[in-house]
Amino acid sequence: MTSAAHPIRSVAVLGAGTMGAQIAAHFANAGVPALLLDLTADVAREGLKRARALKPEPFFTPDTAALITTGGFDTDLKTLAGADWILEAVVEQLDVKRALLEQVDDVRRVGTIVSSNTSSTRRAICISSKSSRPPKPIPSSSSACRRLPITGSGKASSSRRTRRTSSPITSACTA
Repeated sequence: MTSAAHPIRSVAVLGAGTMGAQIAAHFANAGVPALLLDLTADVAREGLKRARALKPEPFFTPDTAALITTGGFDTDLKTLAGADWILEAVVEQLDVKRALLEQVDDVRRVGTIVSSNTSSTRRAICISSKSSRPPKPIPSSSSACRRLPITGSGKASSSRRTRRTSSPITSACTA
C-alpha cells in the first residue's frame, strides 16, 4: 500500500490507445512524469499525437505534454523499474493482458503499484499466477485512489480542470 513515505513521483502507462494516452495526459497535468509505452515507440508516439489532436485537448497547457516520454514494449520495458505506478491500458484481450503483466512482473521493482484500466476483464484474472511477488490489493473505491500521494512538479495549470467531470485515473483505480 502506498503511503506518504512512498509518494507517486513517476508513472508508466502501458498502451497508447484512446484511454492510455489520455491517462498519461492526466498524470502530466498533475505534474507527474509519465512513460507511455506501446508495441513500439512509433506506435506510442502516434497514440500521443492522436491524443493531442482531440478537442478539447487533454492537456491543460501545451507544454505539459513534455512530461510524457514514449517508448515500446520491444525496447523499453526494462525502464518500468523506475515507475512508482504502472497502469495497464492495452486491448481488452485477456491473453494479451496476462502476457504483458507477466513481462511487467519480471522488471518492476518490489512495492510498485500495478493496476489495470479494464472495463470488461476482471482484475483478479489479469494477475499472473506465476508472480513471485503477489500484489497487495488497493481498495477499489475512488476515495482510496484520491488518497494516493501523487507528487508531481506542480507546474501544470488547473485552469481547465473545471470542465472535466470524471477522470480516467480514477476509473483506472476502480475498474
